[in-house]
Amino acid sequence: MDNKLPTRPSLEQLRKQAKELKDSGQHPTLSDAQFTLARHYGFPSWPKLRLAVEQDTLTRLMVEGNYDAMRKLLKASPKLVSTASTEGNYPLHQAAESDDPVLVDILVEHGAPLQTKWQDSAHTALSWAVTVGAQHSALRLIHHGVQPDLFTAAGLGLLDYVKLFWDGDKLKGPASTTGSTRFTESGEPLPYPPPVPQDQVSDALYVACRNGRLEVSEWLLDHGADPNWRGYCGANSLAWAEYSDNRELCNLLLARGADPHMKDFSFRAEPRLFALMVLAGWGFPSDLLRKRIEVSPELVYARGDYGTLLNAAAWNGQLETAKVLLEFGADREARNAAGLTALDVAKDRGFPELVELLST
Repeated sequence: MDNKLPTRPSLEQLRKQAKELKDSGQHPTLSDAQFTLARHYGFPSWPKLRLAVEQDTLTRLMVEGNYDAMRKLLKASPKLVSTASTEGNYPLHQAAESDDPVLVDILVEHGAPLQTKWQDSAHTALSWAVTVGAQHSALRLIHHGVQPDLFTAAGLGLLDYVKLFWDGDKLKGPASTTGSTRFTESGEPLPYPPPVPQDQVSDALYVACRNGRLEVSEWLLDHGADPNWRGYCGANSLAWAEYSDNRELCNLLLARGADPHMKDFSFRAEPRLFALMVLAGWGFPSDLLRKRIEVSPELVYARGDYGTLLNAAAWNGQLETAKVLLEFGADREARNAAGLTALDVAKDRGFPELVELLST
């Protein structure tokens, strides 16, 4: 059975281990010892092990904001900036999500490709920054020469830029080269960005609503965007406007025909509840969920077809949001669509801290 690498693997320590193996007489050469050590940790070769450790180290340094150590590592291993992680994203995607422009600067200085897409998606670093609301990173990427497409311009609220994609009343194409990751209700992947021009307009509306961009949303609605087009999670634009907590935008969408009862594909919840499901299930800072429930405490008992907010938090192992929900009186015994309580789910999914909380 393969052994797991330490939580903070050290390439220097691994080199010492390999040298000790070689010096023990068990292996005739250092390369043989390195190969054995790599196999011990589940890697086919020493270079693969080294790459994994360096990627882990780079990610950690980015999280810590250790800029000098990042520069030193990238100088020693320049290929890191253009190597995908096991999840299919690249260091620039990680930097974009962090909303730290300095991280973006360092990676670009060391040759990070600007337009590389997250594997199995349409997301460049810019579109990912826009999607997760990392505006500082997004603007810094534009500063480095990345040109917004319709999707990213809409998400950033750049109305004048959005208008450039129209020739009179006709959309100039291709308007979007990036877009949301979408699936059918049965889980079949849909093309991204969508190939139909009008669907690109509706996709732009989704990301504008996700980021609470009122003026851009109104302009897109005036130019054919469908407020009930299913964006990410199969949710309509009203659901994403609820997520952004922009009441004026929600009212606009309702006036333009958005369905307040349309259920998404992920939580099977109506738009208002969908926003809370996302906050509970995705592990956003718990104060965002707290603020919503403080305004409407009864929402802690609400449920979609798949279960309650506490069920959603348990499924995704979200300890802090579960604490908030329990503080407001969430029902521990409420069962999800499969008949499982939040405690049952936490046990099945292997979240020991959550099991302890829910068992108390």
